[in-house]
Amino acid sequence: MANYSETDRVLALGGVFQAAGLARDIARSGTCNASVFTSSRETLFNFEPESVEHVFGGVQGVAVGVNTLLLQLEHVRQRDLEISRYVVSLLHLADRLMKSDTSMQGLHSDLVALARRRDHFELGDGVQHEQLSTIYQERISTLGPRIMIRGEPLHLQNPDNAARIRTALLCGIRAAVLWRQAGGSKFGLLLRRRSLAVTARELVDKTGR
Repeated sequence: MANYSETDRVLALGGVFQAAGLARDIARSGTCNASVFTSSRETLFNFEPESVEHVFGGVQGVAVGVNTLLLQLEHVRQRDLEISRYVVSLLHLADRLMKSDTSMQGLHSDLVALARRRDHFELGDGVQHEQLSTIYQERISTLGPRIMIRGEPLHLQNPDNAARIRTALLCGIRAAVLWRQAGGSKFGLLLRRRSLAVTARELVDKTGR
């Protein structure tokens, strides 16, 4: 993929916000939008996408995240600080990941191996989340300060929820790497806030979110 557009950057950044929102929802209530979670999870196995949109299976696959991004950009005083904190942490970890060829290659190899297991065996969601959680712990948690997820202790202590939260965070890392590859930067995020908001609004209106 090359010649990235502002739409590409908004979609990728929307993927980061979508993942952060999923992690927050699971931590708070023990549940989240299942179809949105699946859309984000499947981005981890799209190894040769034709476009940024294709990574998410179409704009609809990241519509919730783009809408969340838009709300953060248009309503600065009312923005969700918790989601913002998770997004900043995900972008930071993605930067660290991209600086290590060994880590990037290891993460890719782990995901390819899991994809092959999915092709040959009927892996239930729980098994997939457990294995993705392990990949996150081994490939991402070791890169720097861990993301401290806040929520209800009852939900956070549930192994299935913990695995889904790490899976969501891994999806956030994938989207953050994509955002960087599409020309996104923290400095650019500040300077291009208005342009990003306009593009996000166009996408939200298009998808009807």
